[in-house]
Amino acid sequence: MGLLAINAYFSNDAAVATANEAFDRLLIASADTIAEQVDVQDGALTVDLPYVALQLLESNIQERVFYRVVAPNGSTLTGYEDLPLPANRRWTRDDAALYTANYRGDAIHLVARRKPLYGSAISGAVTVIVAETGESRKALSHRILLEGLARQGLLIVATGILVWFGVGRGLRPLVRLRESLLCRPASDLSPIDASGLQTEVRPLIDALNQHTSQIQRLIEGRQRFLADASHQMRTPVAEMRMQVEYAVRQNQPELAAEALHDMEASLSSLSRMVTQMLSLARSDPSTGQRRAHRLLDLVELAQATTLDFVTRARKKRIELTFDAGEPVRVMGDPVMLRELVANLVDNAVAYCDPDGTVAVRVHGGAKAILEVEDTGPGIPLEERERVFDRFYRVAGSNTPGSGLGLSIAADICKSHDAAISLLTPASGRGLSVRVEFPLAG
Repeated sequence: MGLLAINAYFSNDAAVATANEAFDRLLIASADTIAEQVDVQDGALTVDLPYVALQLLESNIQERVFYRVVAPNGSTLTGYEDLPLPANRRWTRDDAALYTANYRGDAIHLVARRKPLYGSAISGAVTVIVAETGESRKALSHRILLEGLARQGLLIVATGILVWFGVGRGLRPLVRLRESLLCRPASDLSPIDASGLQTEVRPLIDALNQHTSQIQRLIEGRQRFLADASHQMRTPVAEMRMQVEYAVRQNQPELAAEALHDMEASLSSLSRMVTQMLSLARSDPSTGQRRAHRLLDLVELAQATTLDFVTRARKKRIELTFDAGEPVRVMGDPVMLRELVANLVDNAVAYCDPDGTVAVRVHGGAKAILEVEDTGPGIPLEERERVFDRFYRVAGSNTPGSGLGLSIAADICKSHDAAISLLTPASGRGLSVRVEFPLAG
């Protein structure tokens, strides 16, 4: 409504200006016609007022027309003597003036035309004034305004109808999409088909499909974690329950103590497996949960983590060494990278033979390199790809474990754009785990 009011306001101004221009030209033509009939005869001014001069201003609307012819000395030759003259500042270069005034209680529009007298005894100029009331001007301006608003109204209605049909037709694919989504079961996270939609909407559908895919991976990761947890914990819990029942039935303290000792070992193994599974859930890149990375020193992190295993290595009489040079800067999550180093060192210490060695090395260059090497039994070449699978253990291994260490390490490497590989040491004995990180900056 506000726009329509503004449009009507400016349209009215344009209509009034158009009507004024048209009637001002008629006034000028009428004044020119009268001025042509002013002449000097026998030394006196005469005016032969033509009827056609005033006929130009006639219309079907009852309005009044006034005229006046003024001699050079200011006397009125003919017409209404009290019809006002224009101010000097209103005269134009062609000796014409358009102006308005209040005359006998009415607002009138006037034109004055000066006609110089040449070759006569009378010098100066005759002034011809023609005036009219504004009824015809108002009627014409109203007509122009109403016709203009009517045309604009028709255009607005036609445009509205076209827009209504166009929007309805354009939104029809979106309505079908809405109905198909409402009919989907809650568990259906398959991609949305955008083939029948407008080109402008397809980027939105692609973004929704990408977001839905991330949710699908997150749900699958949680379901896989729950399935793995229930499967892997069922056996240790059952074993501990049997050990508790056995200890309760024993009357001999030494047998009960032996059962409790076995149960303590089972609890320790179960605790380690729970910790690893939680780490696996946090590090799984398929869930899309990428933690914030920051700049850190891989040498400092690896050295601090390695020190945590010194006591355990000494119990097995394993020589645990750490070798590094200058600081090596990488971008990563310190919690996850500490878990990576801990899993690699834990595996090396667990599988290394007594009186063996475990070496942890960090060095820079084109890439940041982390190496963990042990003198244990190693892993056969044909099984080095499979050991990264969850809960997979090398056949014939007697070392207790859950088979999650290398799987966690692989997931952490993937989330840090790092490459992990299993190599045979130069000595030909044991296993060397090599991780290559991109250098920061």
